[in-house]
Amino acid sequence: MKRTRIPGFTDVIQVDDSQEIIDLNRDVRIDRRFDLRWPILNWLILKRALNVLSFGGHRFPTVIARGSTSRASAQAKLGAALDAQAAAVRQGPEELEGLAAWLRSSAADAPVGIAVQQVVGRLFSPTFTATQESWDAAKMLVTAPRSPNVLRTVWWILSGKLGRAKRLLAGMVNGDLAGVNGIGIAAHNIVNSLGQMKVLYSDPAVRRTLSAEEAARRSLMAPVSLLRQASSDGEIRGCPFSKNSLFVLAIGKASKSPGGQSLVFMDDSWSGCPGSRWVPAMLEGVWKRAASSVQP
Repeated sequence: MKRTRIPGFTDVIQVDDSQEIIDLNRDVRIDRRFDLRWPILNWLILKRALNVLSFGGHRFPTVIARGSTSRASAQAKLGAALDAQAAAVRQGPEELEGLAAWLRSSAADAPVGIAVQQVVGRLFSPTFTATQESWDAAKMLVTAPRSPNVLRTVWWILSGKLGRAKRLLAGMVNGDLAGVNGIGIAAHNIVNSLGQMKVLYSDPAVRRTLSAEEAARRSLMAPVSLLRQASSDGEIRGCPFSKNSLFVLAIGKASKSPGGQSLVFMDDSWSGCPGSRWVPAMLEGVWKRAASSVQP
């Protein structure tokens, strides 16, 4: 852990060790209640993130506090619904052909985002149809919370571009904010995972010998980072923190270290991803369909 603290201005703790992240996520003092008052730089970071990751006066599920019973209930319900579909998608159904064709293609830079958004969107609305416009909206949504170009993000907010992007995505999933998160944020992690899978698939020897399950496991990519905030003063692993200290959990980096793969979905924790079974199953299905050269 690395703490940067200037009283009244900033108090940010960067964490990229997998076990430290696991320990922090288990600590009830480290939460997502997100007090916006002080220090000022923490306030600015959180204000931008929460402005992006909310709609209609409600936060996305991924930035709702640990103690919220409604969040926990909705998270469990969505997880059960996705788990129920995992076995079928693991077999490589027709709906994955667009992704399988992309995996088979030799064009390394061919776009795949719209096809991923289509598959994810159908989990939330049977009439969902991804377009270039909806994918552009998703790219804005995933970029805005952490882009180093703060002025651009401010412009997106003040000009209404970000609001229009969220309205478009929300309208496509009947206002379900878990769905907006799925097609606007989580879909990018799947795109990155497929990019890693394409590297594996491009090697004929690997393609012939690697099981679909192992291909999916090796391909999984975590989000770059998660935000947490201390609800009280304390210390963990020798690092002191204060109430409102902001933790930046670099799970993208940490998940690639030994013992860190559980961080991809924050497995077995209060903030675990509802898609922790469906996403690997879907990746398995894409690999199976591509490797078998099934044509539409």
